[in-house]
Amino acid sequence: MNSLQTGAAIAIVDGGSFVLPYDHGLAGGLLRQGQRVTVFASRTRYNAEFLDDLRTMAGVCVVERAVSGSVSSRLRGGLAYVGLLRALWRRRREFGAINLQFSVLWPLELPLWWLLRRQLVYTVHNAVPHGHPGRQHAPTRWIAGLARQLVFVSAATRDDFLRRYGAGFGAKALVLPHGLLPIAPRDAVQPVQLCAEPRALVFWGTVKGYKGIELFAELARSAEWQQQGLPLEVHGRWDAGLHPLRDELIALGVRVEDRYLDAVAMHALMARPVLFVLPYRDASQSGALYTLLHQGCTFACSDAGDLGAFLRRFDLPGLLLPERSAAAVLAALQHLRQQAAAVAQSLQTAQQQTTWDITLADAANVYGPVPSA
Repeated sequence: MNSLQTGAAIAIVDGGSFVLPYDHGLAGGLLRQGQRVTVFASRTRYNAEFLDDLRTMAGVCVVERAVSGSVSSRLRGGLAYVGLLRALWRRRREFGAINLQFSVLWPLELPLWWLLRRQLVYTVHNAVPHGHPGRQHAPTRWIAGLARQLVFVSAATRDDFLRRYGAGFGAKALVLPHGLLPIAPRDAVQPVQLCAEPRALVFWGTVKGYKGIELFAELARSAEWQQQGLPLEVHGRWDAGLHPLRDELIALGVRVEDRYLDAVAMHALMARPVLFVLPYRDASQSGALYTLLHQGCTFACSDAGDLGAFLRRFDLPGLLLPERSAAAVLAALQHLRQQAAAVAQSLQTAQQQTTWDITLADAANVYGPVPSA
């Protein structure tokens, strides 16, 4: 395994704590490579256990402020973010690389990223924010231009970014693939379950417009699906704008759990013999996929971004939905029934190849010593 051991620490900056489980996996993987890590993040109502666990790791320092909207008003959160960036600036000489995960207040940040451009590593989780109507997002382009290195958590995200912003960014673009995400910080990876006869079709995750949940309405109305006798379930907090769809699904007999699931509920859900489906209309990648994989679950995915690429890479095309339709879901279900053992073996291989120690094998190429002035 490559060891960084540059003498300087790595800063992971996720000011709004948008991807704490990812930050936790990244920091832990870097720590096992002999690297010291400081995480700059926010207190939060959600996933706070990952921040708490980071504090227990020898070699990891956590600097936090109350930035997240889940714990602060916009004004208080903005002021707290100023304090977080000030703390980063004061400690800047400690870091060989400063890895920004998500921008919070780009007008405030840009002067700082310009000053820290020789250390700045920018992880691009999405080429443009979800719901952004334009082909490009100007702040994303500006930050990418300042960064010495661009990191992408999937090849699909990198390719989408280069199509949108130009091949000129390719020289500093590297992929460090997404790793497994546990439900709770110290959860052991679960063996893949053999799922020849799933007892329900389930979506799990926050319900947003781009996630394609209207497919469940089509399934509920499908006579062919009704003949299967399989319940339909949606578990996760719904965006307020999608409440009419939520109410429609309930009226159609779909079980809807409109809430954030705690760890106990998530463990119980993912231990059930069900087929999960991720019917996203548009996505770079999905953290839900890497949690389901960690828990040994079986899932079908629409052909969107890394979801489709992931199933192809690990020889699981039978679980790929070429279109978001009842017919495509029925075909995936039939494939699973006929090839359950082969599916389980491919998922087991995917799980083994998606540990953080493997996905961060090229970390030295990203977080190596800061270039000399």
